[in-house]
Amino acid sequence: MQDALKECNERYFEREVNMTENMMLCGYLGICSCYDCRDRRIPLWLLRMGIGMGILYAGIMLFTGRAVWQTVLTGALPGAAMLFYSRMSQEKLGWADGLMVIPAGLIQQWERCTAEVLTACFLIFLVAVGLLLSGKGNKNTRLPFAPFFLSAVAILWITDVCKGGIGG
Repeated sequence: MQDALKECNERYFEREVNMTENMMLCGYLGICSCYDCRDRRIPLWLLRMGIGMGILYAGIMLFTGRAVWQTVLTGALPGAAMLFYSRMSQEKLGWADGLMVIPAGLIQQWERCTAEVLTACFLIFLVAVGLLLSGKGNKNTRLPFAPFFLSAVAILWITDVCKGGIGG
């Protein structure tokens, strides 16, 4: 009976931690999305704040034993890969997008962050095809990444909640 109660408490705590992660990340990405849609850029102070938030959260997880160094370091890989691609493509993908993804990786680990980035890319693809087919866009049409990344985070969060898994 004691073990079952302990396991139930651990599952409840894990769900609360994941809910907190998703709420923090969605709040941050919501602010980034507003700037990205309105100004077509995300201020450097906001990106630095997000990375600081990610480092602080990862530090808390390390200190409490809920994460190990390897998961924290690999968590930054999706954002680092986006920064590398930005550099190689002469900023066809903005460098701010890579800096915006780094906190997501630090908070939610690299597997989840990679799934969110790929989902965001798929959503952008669908919108781009719609714009091209409707004649409202062309090959030079630029779409902001932040709202799609926020949507991807929310979609994966909702699917986790519906599955009864983590995050809800």
